[in-house]
Order: sequence, then C-alpha cells, then structure tokens
Amino acid sequence: METKTVNRHLGEGTLQALLDGELAPPDRAAAEAHLGACPACAAELREMRTVNERAAGLLARTDVPAPVAQAQMAMRARRMRPARFGGMRQALLRAAVLVMGVAGVAAAAVPGSPVREWIAETILPRPKQAAAPTLRPAPAPAPAPAPEAAPAGVSIRPEKGSVRVVLTGASPRLEIVARLVDGDRAGVVARGPAAAGARFRTSPGRIEVLGARDGSVEVQLPRGADRASVEVNGRVYVAKQGESLVLLPPATAGGGPSVRVGG
Repeated sequence: METKTVNRHLGEGTLQALLDGELAPPDRAAAEAHLGACPACAAELREMRTVNERAAGLLARTDVPAPVAQAQMAMRARRMRPARFGGMRQALLRAAVLVMGVAGVAAAAVPGSPVREWIAETILPRPKQAAAPTLRPAPAPAPAPAPEAAPAGVSIRPEKGSVRVVLTGASPRLEIVARLVDGDRAGVVARGPAAAGARFRTSPGRIEVLGARDGSVEVQLPRGADRASVEVNGRVYVAKQGESLVLLPPATAGGGPSVRVGG
C-alpha cells in the first residue's frame, strides 16, 4: 500500500480502491484526510469518479453483463500496477475502452449508440474547426471606353463658281483629306474626336471649321467649281487647278496638320 501522507500524492490504485470501497477503514481514513489537504488529489478523484460513473452508466445499457464483469476485473488489475500520478485519467480511459471492446463492440458499431457517442466524445480527438475562408472584394470592372462621337459636317453650294473651306484652330494632330467629288455641293465631314469638338459656320461660298482637334476631317470640293481651296490656320494648303487638286507649301513641307489630297 502506498504511503498516504499530505506530503505525497495518492497513487492511482489507492484512488480507484477508494472509489470502489475496497480500502480498509484505517487506509480510507488516511486517504480522506489527505484529500482534504491536497486539492490536486481531490480534483483527480472527482475526475476519475466522473469517468467511472459515465462508463458504468453506458455499459448498463449494452445488455452484455458477462463481459462487463471481465472488463471490471481488467480495470482492477490495472490499478494494481504502478503508474505516474499524471496518467490516472488516461489509464481509466484505456480501461474503459477495454470494456467497450469486450462488452460493446456490436453496440458501438450501431449509429446513434450511446457507447459510440461516449467513445467519440471522450476518447477520440475533437476535429479541428475549418478556418473561415478569406473573403476578398471583387476587382472593380474596367471602365467602359467612351463611345466615339458620330460624324458631323455641313455642305453648301459654291458662290459664283467659287468655294473656300477654312479650318481655324486646327490641331497639329489633325488629319485633313481633300478630294474632288461629283455634284454641285461642297462639304466637310469631321470624324472621331474632331467631330466632338468642331463647330461649323457657313456663309455664301464659304465653310468655316472651328476647333477641330484630334481625328480627321474630309473636305469635299465639287469637280465643277471654277475655284476651290482649303485654308488651315490662316494659310492655303490645297487649291484646285484645272481638273485636279494640288498641295501647296507649307503642306508639302510639313510642320502642321497632316494634309493630303485624295482621288
């Protein structure tokens, strides 16, 4: 029998024998005195009592009395072996598992069985909770490109066989194409950014385009006109000579908007 003084913890066998009522009166009195002065042993005794009571209650529901007696003998045999104080609960749990194996294998295999629930709750490790998924905001959609402005333009009839197209405040990035067309009307058509910013003014025999920026401007000059010209930012770039259009300096030298003549 282990020494039962307040200076040493009670052994596993002593605690289990106390629970089973198998200690002699002097030993029981000494153990109870130790428990009154040792919170650690008292806590261990309460835990062992809880495990024993629960195991006994579950086994009573398995309807296999003979193996239960064998299992109880195995548990008593275990407490006779020396064990470290810290391993009491694990030793009892292993003994309870032995009881389950002998007396309740069939019951533990049945879904919903109290034996199965006890093993899952007391013996098996609890499953780790899955970490919550990290939520990230969806990327903002790319801004839709601005719709391109519809072409804009104006047309007039020549005045006494003469027509002039004058572009004022034209951007160096502007592309200007002049071409001869059949019919009796002169016209100007602005496309792209030029269509959005350009303004048009007309007078007899004259079309003025103000503030044409990037983009393109098509100048249509009637083939039957006697005189026709295209003026850009105060200088004549295109003139009609006979049945053709010709480029004049500074159009041929560059340095301003891109100006060319078409068919």
